Amino acid sequence: MTNRRSVFFPFLALLVFVISVGCLCTGLSSGTPTQAPAPTQPPTVQQPTQAPVQQPTTAPVVTEEPVSNNSSDELVTFVDENNLYQIDLPGDWTYEHTVDQESNLYYIDTFTSPDGGAVVENIVYDDGKPFTGNDKSVAALFFLNKWYSNTGKEGDIRVSEDKIMQDGSERLTWTSKGGGYSGVSFLETRGKTTFLFFTVNWGNDFAEQYADTLDAIIASYSIP
Repeated sequence: MTNRRSVFFPFLALLVFVISVGCLCTGLSSGTPTQAPAPTQPPTVQQPTQAPVQQPTTAPVVTEEPVSNNSSDELVTFVDENNLYQIDLPGDWTYEHTVDQESNLYYIDTFTSPDGGAVVENIVYDDGKPFTGNDKSVAALFFLNKWYSNTGKEGDIRVSEDKIMQDGSERLTWTSKGGGYSGVSFLETRGKTTFLFFTVNWGNDFAEQYADTLDAIIASYSIP
């Protein structure tokens, strides 16, 4: 009796397994399969429509040259290529002109002091779309957080003052918490579609050295 049971129960278990597999296969071939739930997608973060591409597919073209042909710190006048602005600054500062060759949406004029302790920069951006509502503020925050922050993302730049100037431009006073530098940025538009972001920034250790020079550059800013 013991031997027969030892043979019977394995045989019964095998039979049940075969029947179960057969039923399962039949159900899969003839029934409607249950659709797996779609995976949960993270929310899409929309970048500002008025913000330039930070890392274009084709690297921007950069040209570098002195502001003037002499090594003197005597003030010279720089005029934007499209006559959007002009400033007076020391002639021995280095000038860089960056052009977005991929989308042709922006160009940047950068002026750097000989010791690198201070930088003056203007970004001109135009994608053909009019700036409305708070577009200027959104674009300005994009520039500060992506271009000027020490980390390349939100959290490093702290804006201590946001002020509307008499000429209608907006002035942001800010500091990089991790980078050891500070700055002042002015944002405004020309017409409906051209956005200007003019910034002076300095290393915190150079603040006293360049305070008067940078104030004079800001005061010289005008439309040709």
